[in-house]
Amino acid sequence: MNARPVSAPARRLPSATRGRYPGVHRPWHPWLVLWMALLLLLIWPLPAHAQDVILPPPFPPPPAPPPPVPMIPTVGVDRYQVDVQIDGRIASVHLSQVFRNQGNQPVEGTYLFPLPPDAAVGGFQMRVDGQVIEGELLPADQARRIYQDVVRRYQDPALLQYLGRGLFQANLFPIPPGESRTVELRYTQLIGQQNGLAYFRFPLATPQHRDGRLGALEIRVDLVNQPGLRILYSPSHPIDVSRPADDQARVTFSQQDVRPESDFELYFSTAEDAVGLNLLSYRPAGEDGYFVLLAAPAIQAAAPELVRRDLVLVLDVSGSMEGGKLEQARAAAHFIVDHLNPGDRFNLISFSTGVRLWQPGLQPVADETRQGAHAWIDGLQAGGSTDINRALLEALAQIQPEPEAEGRPAYILFLTDGLPTQGETDAWRIVDNAIRHAPAHRSVRLFTFGVGYDVNTDLLDTVSSRLQGRSSYVRPDQRIDEAVSQFYAGISAPVLADLALDFGEGVATYDLFPYPLPDLFAGEQLVVAGRYQQSGTITVTLQGQVNGVTQIYPFPDQTLVSAGGEPFVARLWATRKIGALLEAIRRNGASQEAIDAIVTLSLRYGIVTPYTSYLVQEPSSVAAAPRPLVPGGQGGAGPVPLPADAMPRAYGPVAQASVAAEAEAVAALPAAGEAAVVASQARSQIAEATVVPEHEAVRFVNGKTFGRQGQVPGPDGEGLILWVDTAYEESMAVETVIFGSPRYFQLAEDPDMAQWLAISPELVVVVDAGHAIRITTRIEQ
Repeated sequence: MNARPVSAPARRLPSATRGRYPGVHRPWHPWLVLWMALLLLLIWPLPAHAQDVILPPPFPPPPAPPPPVPMIPTVGVDRYQVDVQIDGRIASVHLSQVFRNQGNQPVEGTYLFPLPPDAAVGGFQMRVDGQVIEGELLPADQARRIYQDVVRRYQDPALLQYLGRGLFQANLFPIPPGESRTVELRYTQLIGQQNGLAYFRFPLATPQHRDGRLGALEIRVDLVNQPGLRILYSPSHPIDVSRPADDQARVTFSQQDVRPESDFELYFSTAEDAVGLNLLSYRPAGEDGYFVLLAAPAIQAAAPELVRRDLVLVLDVSGSMEGGKLEQARAAAHFIVDHLNPGDRFNLISFSTGVRLWQPGLQPVADETRQGAHAWIDGLQAGGSTDINRALLEALAQIQPEPEAEGRPAYILFLTDGLPTQGETDAWRIVDNAIRHAPAHRSVRLFTFGVGYDVNTDLLDTVSSRLQGRSSYVRPDQRIDEAVSQFYAGISAPVLADLALDFGEGVATYDLFPYPLPDLFAGEQLVVAGRYQQSGTITVTLQGQVNGVTQIYPFPDQTLVSAGGEPFVARLWATRKIGALLEAIRRNGASQEAIDAIVTLSLRYGIVTPYTSYLVQEPSSVAAAPRPLVPGGQGGAGPVPLPADAMPRAYGPVAQASVAAEAEAVAALPAAGEAAVVASQARSQIAEATVVPEHEAVRFVNGKTFGRQGQVPGPDGEGLILWVDTAYEESMAVETVIFGSPRYFQLAEDPDMAQWLAISPELVVVVDAGHAIRITTRIEQ
């Protein structure tokens, strides 16, 4: 094969570089989105006396047709640690990996690091066990040949997504059997901007058709010198955030024995105003758009800036609370009393067979009232039945009507460990009573805590939702005081109540989640997902109440895109929409309209939940024996071996049957018991998701969803996973393309298609209505 002309020679980097961006001959472009790319270690087996062997060139031109050369899976990654410091708009990245030779022969290879496209990246330095290693920066044309050779030789299309980018490469020393090498890479890059948000991305996704598990994955991002830091959001990973100062943050994520399914992404922004707000949007061709709105105040607020509240804490002291549960409930109550804000008013209520009030009415926060409240809490004793209805009505009666309330929102925290056994015991009549007795013209938020499994989840979920709050559950293996204290810490400092959003004249939005909007709290972040009709540059106005005074925050120059954008935005909206549909099914029963909507959303956006488990099972087995997922786990099974002549199967027919069965199960589930609590928590996680749940059997790539349908034998007998576009129908006309053929690389020239081809050498992708392409390594197919 003739080599393509190279526009520029390879440049060898010195062992130590100088300057902030050495070796990068392009100006800084702050508007560019910077990417890092996939790390790939290519290895060859060596005899025991490796010094006597002359290695072949790393990437010789393959013969035509190229024989498949499988990668020998003898090198594992024990640890993968990413440390990033983002100072202003400069990111300094330190990647440390521990590679272990798990085979019985020495191995060595070439380390490839695709460069971000059109990005100001530099300062590369690589060390192996502390020794500086020289490397080369290759221009895009020269890197393209290497990418394509890797795809051909190793039946690994993952690098196709990096066609058109430059490359950093370095040769690694041999790793003896049973030993390890610590490989470190350092570089700097300029952080890009997207619609007012700074954006950082680090590649974690590994080639999907081989085992790419990491022994330990740790990511730490330190943000410094970010005055007015407000928004911190990762659409890809459930991050932990600590805020040591208003201009600093530490973002962490860690997991053991993990196969990364998506790259790590982080958005952040700064604002001089008290509240920061940003929009991200996505609009497929011919459809209304999707948006995610992020709003966050400062991490701390001075006392005059806090919203003054009326708060009523209601504690179940029935006989079932005796012992450790009551002791923990007392500790939670003490914590709340200690963390009330100046200007708040509060009262305490206990209930069992009857109801007991600490004071006849709400009391101001002062040293004397705190002392009295603590003494009353210490005197609580357990005994009697559970009159939930009367306790709710007494709590609502504490909420004074306007104008005495002075514009205060009212919070009721209601903790119980049992079913209603005294007074009114019908759950739906209790809900109706609470709604009818809620004070008019007052904003009431009811937060319920169900302790243990002997609670009515329908009652607690519905009454809290109807009164603008939410339900939480404390499992038997959890401590009540820790769960309640952690929750209260998040709502302890409200800075804006009774929120409303306005997207400007002529812009129609709909299907917003959550609805109604919750209050905004210091140190917390509001994430709203919705749909929009009109595109363009708009001004978003956030309005709320602070102690009876209306506060208005305009945010100009926000963009709702007319085409393209960030596909994860649609996935997040679809996840929350499915959560809302499941809640409706639980309340009203399964309707065909709700089932159809769940099927459409889950197929299109790859939303894997305990109620859409058909996505992670073999299509032929779903209808017969669906396997429910465990919330928070991977569930399902690994890839099933398929015969060489196996045909791809469409998802649509089995999706309807599976979701219909799951919907009926949701509607029929008992209201109390362990299964009811687990199901309620699962539905809440879906409805309140800020990160789309991922599963190793589903890929969402560039706006398309692909499902894993089994493992087919490759030309050399190695199993290759077959991935099928969920839009595929068996009636479609199918073009078969041999992996690595000229037609294959012709398809790969299209940037969108290259992203899909990078999934696997065994693939079905739908190109338009009625037509699909089948990629395969087997010529006989």
